[in-house]
Amino acid sequence: MNLQLSDIIFLLLIASLFYGWWRNSTIRERAVISAKQHCQELNLQLLDDSVAGNGWKPYWENHQPCIKRSYQFEFTSTGRMRYQGRITFTGNRISNIWLSPHDI
Repeated sequence: MNLQLSDIIFLLLIASLFYGWWRNSTIRERAVISAKQHCQELNLQLLDDSVAGNGWKPYWENHQPCIKRSYQFEFTSTGRMRYQGRITFTGNRISNIWLSPHDI
C-alpha cells in the first residue's frame, strides 16, 4: 500500500476535525456539570439541564494558543422567572461564571 502526501494530509485533516469535535463535546459536558454545581451551591435551579454554545475564539494565554469557549444557560431562583447565566472556559479550565441579577 503506497500512501501519497495528499492521502496523509487528508487523513490528518480528518483526524484533527474529529479530535476538535470530541474535545468540544467533552468541554461542553464539563460546562453542564459546572453550571449545575454552581447553581446548587447558590440554591438555584439550572433549567433544562443544558448549556448552549455562545461562541468560541482563538486566544493566547501564557504564551500558548488555546480556545476560549462561552456557554449560555438559564436558571431560576423562585421557579417563576428565567434568568441568564454564562460560563466561560479558557482551554480546559473555567475562567468565569456569570449570573444575571435575580430574585432571592
